Amino acid sequence: MPPIKLSEREKNLGIITIGALIFYVFYQFLLTPLWDQIPRLKERARQARLDLKVSENKAKILEALQKQLGVSQEKTTTSKEEKALEVLRSIARATSNSKLNLNLIRPIASEGEGLKFELSCGGTYQELYNFLKIIIELKTVVIIDSLEVSGGGSKTPVLNIKILLTAYY
Repeated sequence: MPPIKLSEREKNLGIITIGALIFYVFYQFLLTPLWDQIPRLKERARQARLDLKVSENKAKILEALQKQLGVSQEKTTTSKEEKALEVLRSIARATSNSKLNLNLIRPIASEGEGLKFELSCGGTYQELYNFLKIIIELKTVVIIDSLEVSGGGSKTPVLNIKILLTAYY
């Protein structure tokens, strides 16, 4: 079959038709699903801004209350090493107070503001629960990045616990 010869007008109409089909496919399969997400993302952003304002106002109220009560915030300059030692001591105290058997506590190099630690210990579920309660009440903010628990099988299992912690000042 010989190639079809098209006039200039027919070529232009063909190009416009193909362009319209490409735009339709792009609109239907790529753009429309993203437009459905925009209202949800706007709502999440609005909620995050609201939470930020509430937190800022709470901080202002707390500062005002501290000024009224005459409570001064301790602003001492300590080196990162001293902070790490203080956090190590507080985590070690928390494990001994919760009656966990401390096997290893090791600082991990980190680039951010937080001090990272690896903790390995053994104990029961109740002792682990007590440790978590004590960690929450520490003066420094300690975030548990990961918690691995293995062992067990008996009525009162002895667990092997590995925890990655990040402490913030």
